Order: sequence, then structure tokens, then C-alpha cells
Amino acid sequence: MTSEQRLYLKDVPSWNDVERIISSMIRMVRQDQAPLRDLCIIGLLATTGMRTSELLLLKKSDFNFEANILTIQQLKKKGDYLRQTVLSSDLKPFLLEYMKDKQNDERVFDLSRRQVLNITHKYSEMILGKRMRNHAFRHAYAIRILEKTRDVELCRRLIGHTRLETVKIYLDFSIGDRVKEVSDAIKIDKK
Repeated sequence: MTSEQRLYLKDVPSWNDVERIISSMIRMVRQDQAPLRDLCIIGLLATTGMRTSELLLLKKSDFNFEANILTIQQLKKKGDYLRQTVLSSDLKPFLLEYMKDKQNDERVFDLSRRQVLNITHKYSEMILGKRMRNHAFRHAYAIRILEKTRDVELCRRLIGHTRLETVKIYLDFSIGDRVKEVSDAIKIDKK
């Protein structure tokens, strides 16, 4: 891994930050202080690892709420590619409410990439005190999946990378930033 790749991941929020944003937004939606759409956008970016372009391609028919599966259309240089990921059970009721009047073939979010970025900036700054990029949620998701499952191949498939080498960047990040925890874990008690 190059130092450039390592530095590129410096702005990745911790999973605690992700949970803080989503739980704060849920509270704000329930108190009519934020639109349901904004919660659904940030929630999907954070809990699926999808790219902004993939978010904007979503149709209601891509959601299988009974199986808690989301099919993501990924644009590749050689055509379309579909992958599936798991829907967050915490986000599911909000997504159902938001999409209740949408048609199956209708896009879920009729926004530009810039509008999605503005939403991410607004809530990350409001809740965490710092601006986050949409893609930072993707990195946080990948790191969380690797930390919890220890399965590089599963992570690769969930986030839609073709090469395992790309996913190993996240693995290095998750281990490299936990040096203190590992050091504490292997500390010898001198009784």
C-alpha cells in the first residue's frame, strides 16, 4: 500500500460516527426537523457501501423488503453489473415510508450528485462538526464489514470491487488504526 492510499482513507468516519449521524437523523426525522429523504440517502450510503452514482440509479423494484436484500446496478466499462447487499433493518421502516408512493420502475432519488453531496455535507457538519464526502461512508462500511466478518471476499462482493487487492486497503486501515487496542490486548499483567 502506498502512503497516498493510506492518506486517502484518513477522512473515514468511525462506525461510532456513522451510528451517531444515523441515530441523530432518525431523531430529527421523527421531530420533523429533517426530511425523510435525507435520512434514506445517508442511511443507504452508510449501510450498503454504495457509490453515489449507484444510489442515484436505484429504483423501487431494486428493493426486496421481504428478504431484506437490495440489488445495486453498478456501471462498469464493459456494461452493467448487478450486485446484492443486505438492507439495514433499522433503516427499513423509513425506506418503506419514503417509497410508499413511488412506482416500481421510478427512480427513488431524483437528485444530482452535487445535491447528494450537499446533503452529506450538511448533516455531517451539523452532527459531527466536520464535512464528510459521500464516499467516506463507503470506506467506513467496508472497514466495518471486515472488522465484524473477517471475510475479505464477502466485503469485496458487497462493495462491488473486482480485485481483492483493492479491498486489502480497508483491511490495512482497520488493523493500522487499532494498534493501541491490540497493544492493550496483548499487555502482560505484572502481578
